[in-house]
Amino acid sequence: MINADDLGKDENINNAIMLAFDRGLIDRTTLMTNMPAAAEGMKTASDKGLADKVGIHINLTSGKPLTEDISKDPLMCGNNGEFNGNFARNMRTRFFFPKKTRRNVEKELRAQLDKYAELGGTLWHVDSHHHVHTDPSVWLVLRKVFADYPVTSVRLGRNMYKGGNPLMRIYKYMLNSSIRRFCKGNPKYFGSARDISSYTENVKEFARKYDVEVMVHPVFDDAGNLCDEYMDRLYELKRPQ
Repeated sequence: MINADDLGKDENINNAIMLAFDRGLIDRTTLMTNMPAAAEGMKTASDKGLADKVGIHINLTSGKPLTEDISKDPLMCGNNGEFNGNFARNMRTRFFFPKKTRRNVEKELRAQLDKYAELGGTLWHVDSHHHVHTDPSVWLVLRKVFADYPVTSVRLGRNMYKGGNPLMRIYKYMLNSSIRRFCKGNPKYFGSARDISSYTENVKEFARKYDVEVMVHPVFDDAGNLCDEYMDRLYELKRPQ
């Protein structure tokens, strides 16, 4: 399963994602409901008969929130009322939100899920911008919120890599176990297009044996070529075999 993140972020990304659909390079996409081109992105997908292939891309780090209280929370937003991503840079708040912030985050997450439904979303697959749903502070809120929505799947924490910090690997195992308990239909592995090619020598056999979600970020380069943006670098967007 190839998922294109960031639908709705802006018009150019919307166009890149739709072209990726046209070329058979992706299977689904996820919508940033708080971003300026969200309604346009969902309408374009619906016009193409792709409404059932659009999930939601939870966002707590970019653009303006949908709710007012969180826009005044300095841990989450700057003086301009836009997300600043500060909580995700602090190990303490990645694990624990202050009580007031937790309430604000819950209200914002509900607003984003409600907006997804309002725009016509039906897939109810959930992932997040900058993987914030894998932070314990956010995941604990999401588990509560999800009880009121027909969520069918949630992106796993990245687990297609070798080596790494042993404590992080233990945490990822615990997180993914929690996600699988909540949504039993989730794939076994998740990572980027670069991850799958480096994690296994035979991508085709690996994908045939396991359910895998691969994340891509379709964009156009300066020459108008369709690319996958990853870690601030551009790669040719192509479907892993």
